[in-house]
Amino acid sequence: MIQKKRLELILEELKSRGTLSLKEIVTLTGSSRDTARRDIVKLAQNNAIDRTYGGISLPNTFSRLDEYLERTEDLSAEKDILAKTASNLVKDNSHIFLDISTTVSCIPRHIRPYENIVATTNSLDIADQLLRNTKCKTKILGGTIDPIKRNVVGTKPMLELDSFIFDVAFMSAAGITTSGIYYAYDEDIDFKKKIRKQSKFVVLLIDNTKIGLSHNYKGLDFEDIDFLVVESRLPDDLERTISDSNVSIINSKWVQT
Repeated sequence: MIQKKRLELILEELKSRGTLSLKEIVTLTGSSRDTARRDIVKLAQNNAIDRTYGGISLPNTFSRLDEYLERTEDLSAEKDILAKTASNLVKDNSHIFLDISTTVSCIPRHIRPYENIVATTNSLDIADQLLRNTKCKTKILGGTIDPIKRNVVGTKPMLELDSFIFDVAFMSAAGITTSGIYYAYDEDIDFKKKIRKQSKFVVLLIDNTKIGLSHNYKGLDFEDIDFLVVESRLPDDLERTISDSNVSIINSKWVQT
């Protein structure tokens, strides 16, 4: 994996977790410890992270991270293209769910100015983007707010999901192979499965760094998703496996938006 792809992967995971150890970075990127250290140095030089004993943490504010992503447009442009493509699946008079993800967080800026959409999320940052960029009626799940991840956690949001039926849910993942869809942490699994249960359709957004990448925990099968939004053609075996599961693959390069 080339460095710019590793950096994107590290930054996305860091924004979700808040801190990462050197060992976790090695596992996340599949690189050596020396390569992981060089990646840390690169991120630190760009003020995208703070170095800690044994790893890295988010900078004092998200603005430094955002500035870094904006400066390296090649890292963030793909996510925005995926989000713009996925936003075409948002229809008026619908109830959508936007799961915490840097890719999914780009969707609100592309939602058409419908006035009868209800949008629910578990992310403070996505809620902020919805309020800034859309006319959606915005809801955020209740529960304890994680000050690092900036999302709601605990049993309360899981229980609250029982009262919702979503027309479409938008999610991302840490990796995807012919065996299924992967996440880095076990606490993600039950929540993702709950979203699937409460949604008529599930849209998975996957950038190129996640294709062919497995992770610690298999969270979903292909039968659990309805649409897969990608930015480039999938490997033949993966595309065949996904298509055999009746998943509609949407390639953002083929879609005119």
